[in-house]
Amino acid sequence: MNNFNNQTNQNNGNFQVNYQFARFKNKDVLISLKNREEIEGKIIAIDNYLNTVLQTKDGLNVIKGGKIVFISANE
Repeated sequence: MNNFNNQTNQNNGNFQVNYQFARFKNKDVLISLKNREEIEGKIIAIDNYLNTVLQTKDGLNVIKGGKIVFISANE
């Protein structure tokens, strides 16, 4: 078995999102996008590529991580 298969088998069920990203989950945030739009809402899901599912007053929005400039917590 090659290294890739060994790593895949060892990591089954152990995937974790980076702590810096995961801390935004279930928080109200402001997301600034590369096209200069800003979206406010609550993060429902986020992954290590910053792909984000955001609950807004208009419903759910899926935002690709490559479009995000920054995420700011609204506290």
